[in-house]
Amino acid sequence: MPSPETSDLLAGLTPPQRDAVTHVDGPLLILAGAGSGKTRVITRRVAYLLSQGVRAHNILAITFTNKAAGEMRHRVEQLVPGNKVFVSTFHSLGARLLRQYGERLNIDRNFTIYDVDDRNRLVKAALGTAGIDDVKFTPDRLAGAISKAKNMLLTPKLYEATANDFFTQTVAKVYHLYEKKLRAANGMDFDDLLYLPALFLKLNEELRRDLDHRFKYVLIDEYQDTNQAQYEIARRLSVNEPNLCVVGDPDQSIYKWRGSDIKNILDFERDFPATKVITLEQNYRSTQSILHAASVLIDHNKQRKKKALVTANPQGEPVRVLTFDNGLEEAEGVVVRIKEAVQAKKFRYRDHAIFLRINALSRTLESAFVKHGVPFQIVKGLAFFDRKENKDILAYLRLLVNPADTVSFLRVVNEPPRGVGKVSLDRLVSYAADLDITLLAAAGQVHKIADIRGKAATGVRDFHRLIAELRTQPDLPPHEMIRLVLDKSNYRKQLQESTDEEDADRLANIEELITASKQFSDEDSSRTLSDFLEQIALASDVDSWDEESDRVSVMTFHAAKGLEFPVVYLMAVEQGLLPHDRSLGKDEDIEEERRLCFVGMTRAMKELYLCHSRLREFRGQALYQVASMFLEELPREVSHDDLAARKNLPRAALDEWRGKVNATAASTGYGTQPRTLPPLKSGGSVGGDYEAGQVVQHAEYGIGQVTDVSGFGALRKLKVRFATGGEKTFVADMVKLTVVQRKA
Repeated sequence: MPSPETSDLLAGLTPPQRDAVTHVDGPLLILAGAGSGKTRVITRRVAYLLSQGVRAHNILAITFTNKAAGEMRHRVEQLVPGNKVFVSTFHSLGARLLRQYGERLNIDRNFTIYDVDDRNRLVKAALGTAGIDDVKFTPDRLAGAISKAKNMLLTPKLYEATANDFFTQTVAKVYHLYEKKLRAANGMDFDDLLYLPALFLKLNEELRRDLDHRFKYVLIDEYQDTNQAQYEIARRLSVNEPNLCVVGDPDQSIYKWRGSDIKNILDFERDFPATKVITLEQNYRSTQSILHAASVLIDHNKQRKKKALVTANPQGEPVRVLTFDNGLEEAEGVVVRIKEAVQAKKFRYRDHAIFLRINALSRTLESAFVKHGVPFQIVKGLAFFDRKENKDILAYLRLLVNPADTVSFLRVVNEPPRGVGKVSLDRLVSYAADLDITLLAAAGQVHKIADIRGKAATGVRDFHRLIAELRTQPDLPPHEMIRLVLDKSNYRKQLQESTDEEDADRLANIEELITASKQFSDEDSSRTLSDFLEQIALASDVDSWDEESDRVSVMTFHAAKGLEFPVVYLMAVEQGLLPHDRSLGKDEDIEEERRLCFVGMTRAMKELYLCHSRLREFRGQALYQVASMFLEELPREVSHDDLAARKNLPRAALDEWRGKVNATAASTGYGTQPRTLPPLKSGGSVGGDYEAGQVVQHAEYGIGQVTDVSGFGALRKLKVRFATGGEKTFVADMVKLTVVQRKA
């Protein structure tokens, strides 16, 4: 492996970047501002370590998405061809450790990684075993609580000790049963890939010491988004060899909802007292206008490490706030502006991105894209692999790798139909539980189960024989195994003989699955069926993004992390959406929402638009919206373009506005059926029955939203955030407000 010249590695770097690259031993904190070239610094640092004689085997580089890991791996390969540095995501690292050290940890390395749907099915089964109603306590809600517990490294026993109310006590009971079923199925949920390695590193000193010695130099990107389990892994790998380099930006910490803790980066110097801190403030991505607007916004946050982002890029176009009458016109307006920019040969479609706080807001955009013939892609997970037919085939493959996989067995034992009904399956499950064997093993003994007979017994027996036959060829490449499954199971034959036109599409999807698996094998002939299944299980939203296609990209703010586009539109920048209504009660949650807006803004390179509307049809209701508080926090240089027909909202205008939106909905065919706005309910009296979430009108300040109601009687107070006047506090008995829209 050739060693790169040091001078080449340092060429073109700023002094702070050079310091970060050449620091070798001891803990290092790189505070990398948005667009400051952190990937370049990380990859050159890896190459520099190799040039200093550090073995590739002793370097571990971790980032958060497969796409980012692939980009990092590619750049290191360009700098040092043939290197064997392990570049990975946290979850891929966890899966690798569990498989590699499975025997030492009493884990079967052929485990299945369950996705969210599979996890929820297992939680539902645990609910059934516990005799708990799944209406009041839904599987999704309980699974979320279990996920949070694992991220905090709480075992079922530890969680039970902290349960102090009916809900947490219910979670504790289900958590125990869920873990028992998960282990019996030789399954791992997504959280286990961090939770179990963190626990093992914490409790198994021999394993911790071995891995610490192996990975002498650890680099972690996006450290501001690490949770407790990830933090534990990083700490335990850096005890004897404290050469931990973390790169991140507290201003871009946006994953608290899934367990990340901004204190991990804010307190890094406390955890590692000998830390060297380097700040990267030079932005290479955005114009001065965009960078200034984003910097002024984020400066309102208190939980941060201050830095002054600067850029040598041109001033550029001013950041623009676009105001629309309603959500339909917002979607139309943005799509038309993009089309006009492309027709004027100013930009390509692929140069544009639209960011949404939640995916549900994409429907109006999709209609507008179709109407105006604008190509687009919704970056929303790997929907291709979520299609029923593909999930069926993947379930077959998972069962071949892991015969204990309960969820996969139940999915495909009667797919295609073999005459095995629910009653027969319940009896099979009961038989397996009584003997403490797998469902597949129980299927092999179906002749001993008197309650399963006739067509059902034949179907179960045939399925068992099919899996046994397929498992005799474990070394087939993924694409060949899929073809074998399709033919032997008659799945392909069923679709080919069907008269349902949709089945032709389903067959085409499966053929595409074969293509995807072949491409996976062609990239590396040593890859196995297990590797293919793991790659799908660990994919993230952005992994489905096709950056080469000339289409407008639509994605959530969270999915946009780490990307950049010449032109960015932020949609629905409104109170209750950005910031989200769940965040309005706590300052720390508002700060995270502000960081999310900052992340969206700093993805833009040349032009940035923040859009909002005065009325939005959402969740089945037409609601009058209040512009986001974040728009008020932008600098004066930001341009405001009011594209709405009217700025004041008296009763007559509201009635006229409602009619216009209904007509627009009908003419565009928005939704499956044109929906009409409900009649406006207005009332207003001194000391009215106010509650948080209402949209109200004040004679002086205009339209606003009630954000908080506190106190009683004469001391009762309201907080109302107005589109133009900011947040105001009133004594309820002393203010007259007209309720324009009741709480949703």
